[in-house]
Amino acid sequence: MAGWRQDMRQALRCTLRNRFVSGLAIVAFALGIGVTTAVFSIVNGVLLTPLAYPESDRLVLVHDTQPACSTCPASWLKYQDWVDRSGDVFEAIAGSWPRAMVLTGAGDPERLSALAGTASLVDVLKVPPAQGRWFSPEEDAPGGPKVAVLSHAFWQSRLGGEPDVLRRTVTLSGETYQVIGVMPAGFSYRSAEVFIPLQHGPNPTSRGSHFLQVYARLRAGVPLERAATEMRAVGVSLADQFGHNHGIDVRSYYEAVVGGIRSSLQLLMGAVLLVLIIACANVANLLLAAGLARRRELSIRLAMGARRAQLARLLVAEGLLLAGAGGVLGVLLAQWAVKVFVALAGNQLPRAATVEINGVVLGFAAATTVAVGLLCGLWPLLRMKTRELATVVREADTRTISGGGGRFGNGLVVAEIAIACALLVGSGLLVKNLTRLQGRETGFRTAGVVTFDVAASGPRYDSPDTVRGFFRDLHERLVTIGGVERVGLTSHLPMYNFGTNGEMTREGGNLWDADDAPLVEYRWVYGDYFQALDIPLMRGRWLDERDRANTLTVLINQAMADKFWPGEDPIGRRFGQGNNPQSFWEVVGVVGDTRSFGLTRATPLEFYRSIEQASASSMTVVLRTRTDMPAGVIPAARQIVTSLDPSLPVTSVQRMDDVVMASVGQPRFLTALSTLFGTLAGLLAMVGVYGVMTYNVRRQRREFGIRLALGADAVSVRRLVIGRGLMLAGLGVGLGLIGAWGLSRWIGSMLTDVTPTDPIVFVAIALSVALVVTLASWLPARSASRVDPVVAMRE
Repeated sequence: MAGWRQDMRQALRCTLRNRFVSGLAIVAFALGIGVTTAVFSIVNGVLLTPLAYPESDRLVLVHDTQPACSTCPASWLKYQDWVDRSGDVFEAIAGSWPRAMVLTGAGDPERLSALAGTASLVDVLKVPPAQGRWFSPEEDAPGGPKVAVLSHAFWQSRLGGEPDVLRRTVTLSGETYQVIGVMPAGFSYRSAEVFIPLQHGPNPTSRGSHFLQVYARLRAGVPLERAATEMRAVGVSLADQFGHNHGIDVRSYYEAVVGGIRSSLQLLMGAVLLVLIIACANVANLLLAAGLARRRELSIRLAMGARRAQLARLLVAEGLLLAGAGGVLGVLLAQWAVKVFVALAGNQLPRAATVEINGVVLGFAAATTVAVGLLCGLWPLLRMKTRELATVVREADTRTISGGGGRFGNGLVVAEIAIACALLVGSGLLVKNLTRLQGRETGFRTAGVVTFDVAASGPRYDSPDTVRGFFRDLHERLVTIGGVERVGLTSHLPMYNFGTNGEMTREGGNLWDADDAPLVEYRWVYGDYFQALDIPLMRGRWLDERDRANTLTVLINQAMADKFWPGEDPIGRRFGQGNNPQSFWEVVGVVGDTRSFGLTRATPLEFYRSIEQASASSMTVVLRTRTDMPAGVIPAARQIVTSLDPSLPVTSVQRMDDVVMASVGQPRFLTALSTLFGTLAGLLAMVGVYGVMTYNVRRQRREFGIRLALGADAVSVRRLVIGRGLMLAGLGVGLGLIGAWGLSRWIGSMLTDVTPTDPIVFVAIALSVALVVTLASWLPARSASRVDPVVAMRE
């Protein structure tokens, strides 16, 4: 230990003496370790941390499959059939339905996320309440008692952690629920704050009403493949029995949660490891150059009896000291970077709550720090042979770097440039793709538009007429707010809420096979909804006072018109579900297409109904304003809602611009990370080129002095040094473009509007890297051109 302490003290003195090299090394380590740790924290939280349920690998999702939807929820009757016919593959099977409910009686009215589930849900998740109990099958029966199980966060934040919580009640959407349990801290299921019994009964006419998300727990020893095979057979049997083309599929719950982002995160982890490799190569280059300059010192130590192991220990101490300083700064950088990355992802990053700098991440950072410290500390010694060190003590000049060391240093620079070039091409493709995504036509105008949600819930709204009356009154009062141009209401806001959908039939016969039946979205609207979003009327008329409760008139979008009646006038045509023409809807107008599912997805087939025909209890209000700050009208809107019903909260206030931006949250997150990695790689490569070229110039001072003494001018010396840098850049860029071509195949699935081999991106990045290398070589070149020949010859 005494030897190590002495080596560490000497390493510290050496670090302080060589501030230039030490500073560059610490910065390179901090950047490399910092971004690597930040990305690993995301990978660890999203991919590596097990789901917070016992034996979570046995949890599966059971889907209803349709020609236009491979992962649909089930209807209640289908769920009952699945329970009865699933055999012995499942230990338990359950259904759940998310609901928005209004909490009153505990301060201001507040909308919260509730989940109506079957009594068997606790058997599937295997997480019992920490206090009290779960609801029983009798309580889950139709007409059963109003009971609720609270999340731990709800108990603490809304009820102040009352110790006698099991004796109290909560008022949800105007109804009183008895609290019977509280879930454990840290438990999370579909972001629900309150769990209530589903209490759904059989209805022979509701087989096509798909609303229930079905979860199951595989029986011990039953593989996923067997469960999927048996349930698909059940699906075929049910399809034959009821004469439809639906089926059943079973998928891993873990895969459903993270499967959509796994490959992207793995690709990003690979990219950030390449950045770390560049950082290590940078430091190795710097330490190798410094180590070659210290050959005489190391040779004298050998001559005085020091063993090679002692030299290794000294260099390792220096490497660990530099890496440790960089690691500490890197962890601080990672803590900030994780917050930024998660914020960029918005709600597009699954399991974001589990992303943190915890013990596992710190252990990874420590292991990475030690590994790169050992590697970079020992590398100079590994490159210098003992026999060479033994002869250095007899040499008069130690300033000229040997050809092998110079070739190796140049090789590292070429590798850095190649990796940086490949990463920059990848990030360039993603940036261009994101730019084009954000430039896609949404189908509506967002400037000056603000929205909020209102749910007409509670016993007061027990009839459709009462609900419609509330929204009519709300609309009439909102149009009187100063600065408001248009007021509209919709059941499902584009890019924010998914609508209700179903397979539709065209009157007079379909143009598609049964297996290609289209899935059509439908939404409820009122007021000037289309005018508020500036959605154009393509033909026909708007919905108006003629479209009352006894009418079946709708608007369709252009995509649906092209699908159902290509090349024909759809006005007056009819369509619907099933085979009963009496219930078919008549088309009275065609409106423009909107990207209701977000900028990254195709335009769906859609039609719109007036709330006068069928009410929706929860609506989103859309306000188009004449002000640059549309949210300024929200206080007045909130007062109007309160005046109509003080028990109803105004929630989800947001600008339409923000809604559109949130729809590209995941592409923006991936693009931001890849751009960061590519930029860091480019900066590190620039530092590497600068460091190596600077040390080469310092070691070759005599050569440059001789050239200047023999008549060479400063311009030719600068051209020589920059030319060497550009030669390295040419080799690095060439290899980097080859690597980028291979990388583009991996990121092809992340590109929607750009080809993976976009020539403009490849050429622009190649020229940019060459320019960066030129800038990095300029200062060393200028230093070489200013060498005093007399001083250089005298040294």
